[in-house]
Formats: sequence, C-alpha cells, structure tokens
Amino acid sequence: MKNLITLILLFLSIYIFSQSKAQQENLIDLTESKCLNKKDISTAEMRNCTIKAKESWDQELNKYYNLLKSKLPKSAFESLKESQKQWMMYRDKEFAFISKFYFELKEGTMWNIVAENQKKDIVKNRALKLKMYYENLDY
Repeated sequence: MKNLITLILLFLSIYIFSQSKAQQENLIDLTESKCLNKKDISTAEMRNCTIKAKESWDQELNKYYNLLKSKLPKSAFESLKESQKQWMMYRDKEFAFISKFYFELKEGTMWNIVAENQKKDIVKNRALKLKMYYENLDY
C-alpha cells in the first residue's frame, strides 16, 4: 500500500510539474510564435521576434536565480552562483561562435534567424533548469 501511494504521488508531481513548465513555455513561446506568424514578415522582423523571446527567457532565468538565492541555504547558493558564472562563460563563448559561424561563414539573412534561435535556446534551457530547481524545493 505504501508503494502504491508513493507511486501515485510521484505521478501527480510529474504531472503538476509538466503542466507548470508547459504554461511558462507557452507564455514566451506563444508570444514569439504569434510574432513570427504575422503576415508579410521580413527576416529582420523575424529575427527581432526571436531576440525578444531570448530577452524574455533571460528575464525568467534571472527571476528563478533570484528566487533560488532567497530560498537556498548559503552553501547551496554559493554552489549555484559558481555554476551560474561558469554557465555565463559558456554562454558568452557559444554566442561568439554562433555569431562567427552564422554571420561570417554563411550567406543569406535566414542564417541570422537561425543564429538568434540557437542563442535563445541556450538561455531558455538554462531558465527552465533554474525553474525546475526552484520548483523542486517544495517536493
């Protein structure tokens, strides 16, 4: 009986977490999608839609970093802080490579959109990771 209750609680927590994650993704991703699906949109406008989405994911990242800062014990936060510094160094180097690759080696404005989308995904993935850490504090 105890195992059954544990299993049910596990499935419920996974379901609740997945719903919460989907809702947040939808707010930013739906806004970007709506922006990208305008009639007669130029590649420059498409790029700007993705840049705005990346900025929104960056705001989410900062929101969850600060929430974790306020909730984590000092030693755990110091570990997160170091991890975040290392991630930022990775992000900056990856952004530099993406820019060099797509803006210098590839031809055509569509590659600008691909580059910005890849940069957005890097920030989005980190924001979702920090959100997951924060949400798991209550379990």
